[in-house]
Amino acid sequence: MAQNQKEGLLIQSSHKFFIDTTPEAEKPTWTRLAKGFNSFDPQMNENIAQDNYLDGGGLGTSTVMGGQLTVAFEGHRYYGDPAQDWIFSKFIKIGNERETRMRWEQPDDTTLEGPITVAVTGGPSGEAAGKGEVSVEIHFNGTPEETTGSDTP
Repeated sequence: MAQNQKEGLLIQSSHKFFIDTTPEAEKPTWTRLAKGFNSFDPQMNENIAQDNYLDGGGLGTSTVMGGQLTVAFEGHRYYGDPAQDWIFSKFIKIGNERETRMRWEQPDDTTLEGPITVAVTGGPSGEAAGKGEVSVEIHFNGTPEETTGSDTP
């Protein structure tokens, strides 16, 4: 546990996400990915090798051989928010037009940063009298750079 980690329950809004909304520019434009989103779900899409060996008595063993960090976001479409506007401008685009960078600042002072692909976007959708519901999946391309505390740029 990091020294600055506070005791108690984690408040999810303590996580801060930023995407580069000008990936074609020389310097990134870090734009906060937050407005309109009310949940996120990080997952490791793991590749697992499962093998049985003679010394296992018929029971197998698993080894994580690889994977990909993904973060799914859900919430409501907020027009005029630079991060959402960039993401949803890529709705029907393919290839490198959906690629940029992301920075994830975690409450324990760990930061993950690296190239990403906006892989899945959905919405806005929903009931006539409701807010437009949206979902977005961010896929890190390769291993994100991990820094802690004073190492963070």
